[in-house]
Amino acid sequence: MRRLTFVSLALLVSTAAWTVQLAIGAEGYSGVSVVLMAVSMWVSTVVSLTGMLVARARWARRLGLAVAAAQGVLAVATPPGAVWATALAATAFTAVSVAGPWLDGIVRGRPSASGPPERVVLIALLLLGVPFAFGVTKGADTPALIVGLSALVTCFWFVRTLPGALLAVRIVWPLLAIGLAYPMGFPATTVAVFAGIAVGTLAWHSSVRNSVHPLVESGSRVPIPPELAPREVLDAAEIDDRGRPL
Repeated sequence: MRRLTFVSLALLVSTAAWTVQLAIGAEGYSGVSVVLMAVSMWVSTVVSLTGMLVARARWARRLGLAVAAAQGVLAVATPPGAVWATALAATAFTAVSVAGPWLDGIVRGRPSASGPPERVVLIALLLLGVPFAFGVTKGADTPALIVGLSALVTCFWFVRTLPGALLAVRIVWPLLAIGLAYPMGFPATTVAVFAGIAVGTLAWHSSVRNSVHPLVESGSRVPIPPELAPREVLDAAEIDDRGRPL
């Protein structure tokens, strides 16, 4: 647990360092682009930490590595300096910490049998990364802000399985992303179209529908033939193996 806490702190420190770098050294990037990149990094960081600390989930560890990779992109996109060097060192340390063998056995090496399907996880991770991609590619402020922030809202709506969650990821958000792609300008247009098509396509799989609307609700009763019921259950119900009262 101490090792996992240490890794979590390293991820927080590196994200905070790059947030400072974005605030003081993001030359050529608009305020909207900076906000989109910072918000996406922080939300992804918190989700990764929560997934590792609470669920010990494999996807959370991979998301932590994705955050470190995104910070590496910022190292290329922003000019060097004292803060830049500090942030880069923090990212390198974080990447080694998250990928290293010391988390083996603490964070799962395989997907949980009771966890969400892979497509559900992939949809959520794509939506988390959309604002960062728009920020890096310098999408036009208003369209990028609308689609980027709506991606985070849609992600929350989807993972919480709130009313209309399936409709949001299948139709509403993909159409919004594709519809506002052109005004963003290249290459943000490509990102928007790809993200819209990818999320919409993944969301139409049956495993995604079943994760939002389970075939059997938790706590519901499912009738079974008496001959398949355990003997102690039949005795407690005072019926024989043909369903007749004793």
